[in-house]
Amino acid sequence: MKKFLYFLSICSLILAYSCNDDDDPSIATIDVQLNYPGDTESMEGVKVELKGGTAESYEANTDLSGIASFQVPYGIYEVSVTEDRVVDNVYAYQYTGSQENINVSSSELQVNVDLTETYLGRTDSKIEVTFQLTYPSGGEFNVKEGIEVSILNSNTKETLKANTTAEGTVEFVANPGTYQAMVIDRRVANNNVYTYSITQSDIVLNESWNSATTVELQLTEAVSGQIIIKELYVGGCPKDDGSGYYGNDQYVILYNNSDESATLDNICLGTVSPYNSNASSDYVVDGALNYLNEGWVPAISAIPHTKSAVTIEPGEEMVIALCGAIDHTSTYSKSVNLASSDYWVLWDNKDQLTHSKYVAPDASIPSSQYLGIQKWGLGTGWVFSNSSPAFCIFTTKGSTPEAFGSSTDNLTAEEGDKGSKKLNTEWILDGIEVYRAGYENFKRFPDGIDSGSAQFTSKLGYTVYRNVDKAATEAIEGNANKLVYEYNYGTEIDGVSSTDPNGINAEASIAKGARIIYMDTNNSTNDFHQRSQASLRD
Repeated sequence: MKKFLYFLSICSLILAYSCNDDDDPSIATIDVQLNYPGDTESMEGVKVELKGGTAESYEANTDLSGIASFQVPYGIYEVSVTEDRVVDNVYAYQYTGSQENINVSSSELQVNVDLTETYLGRTDSKIEVTFQLTYPSGGEFNVKEGIEVSILNSNTKETLKANTTAEGTVEFVANPGTYQAMVIDRRVANNNVYTYSITQSDIVLNESWNSATTVELQLTEAVSGQIIIKELYVGGCPKDDGSGYYGNDQYVILYNNSDESATLDNICLGTVSPYNSNASSDYVVDGALNYLNEGWVPAISAIPHTKSAVTIEPGEEMVIALCGAIDHTSTYSKSVNLASSDYWVLWDNKDQLTHSKYVAPDASIPSSQYLGIQKWGLGTGWVFSNSSPAFCIFTTKGSTPEAFGSSTDNLTAEEGDKGSKKLNTEWILDGIEVYRAGYENFKRFPDGIDSGSAQFTSKLGYTVYRNVDKAATEAIEGNANKLVYEYNYGTEIDGVSSTDPNGINAEASIAKGARIIYMDTNNSTNDFHQRSQASLRD
């Protein structure tokens, strides 16, 4: 018996030794030793950054000996460090150093980084600095009075804020140090949001600074719609008994991502041919879409639309049930409850929507929130993919949904009189190209509407949800104590993580009263992720 127990002990030791991460032949331990000039002593807690050749980034803090330790895969790395230090509570110094092309090919490696010292000046003296905002030439807007500029001291984390003059200048009186300047200026015109922004780092203010010097901040312009697609829930959820999935609970959430009210004569929904992203297209000629430069996209079979003008306030949303505005959870527990008096619903059952998925809305929803539909295609409903739609929202500028739906002059030649219609791309407010995960997919939207795509897996209760614009959201006054950073609704698609890289839980933050600004780069690859559950279930 003793021999047997001895044998088990030896096996346990061997197993423990073999499972030790330190013995993984593909993982290395790197000790970065910071070497200070002269008699300057090392400090604990200095942040050191290690970057890899494929854009991965790691951070670690030094110990009392000035060593920062990393465990990283083999590869080529570069290390950098910037430390601001105040001596005797008066004298400010900056220490910087870097090393490139560090070849990590063994299990242990020590890297020495020699730091350079720069004297910044006395902290009891002040530095006067002027910033000038410069807007893009030919842009929609220019400088104006009252634009907030903030500068952040990289060491003390002190933030100073001031507003520009009518000429776009702003002045600060700051302590010596290294600063980061930030500007976000959002304006609205013609239902578009124009965002002008810059984050400029490594602005060193010291005793040698010439107060007559003006720091130019060259802003970039990004254009997006006031009303965006916040979420698209179309894939359905598993049935409770495991017999399949339930897909008659689809919805979309629209959101006013601007700082001003948005009023539209109508809001229309559209989906582009072919309705699944992995299907071949009648519009591909010589490997390219033949309508890319024609100013239209082929809208399939019908357009649901509001029957009157709609106003959405800043930060407010519009939930639209695409087939059944009822409590679906009463039958399928993993589904969603769409029986809310605040919601809108596609319901115009006048011999057009006769498919069984269209059911009478919950009695709490007023008829003024019923969407009509202009239908021209075959079938008993609106053809809408549950796996990979190219979906858009638009308004019929200078026309009406009825005129567009009844016209026969706008039919595409490729599909005939029961196929698709030419939807003017200038009408489109926002669009999202959804790709079916695990399949070969084909683009349907031109880059002007969506230059990327959002990967999606249907039938599992997942949803496509827009990422948070972290910088713009954090810049909103009053948000600091309302933002929730514990986001755990990410998923995996073909073994690759799909989550909001900004880490802010938008729905939890909204529940605490925060105002969220969402990403809108006109590229769904960057702007959306696959969320593990519909936001209406939170």
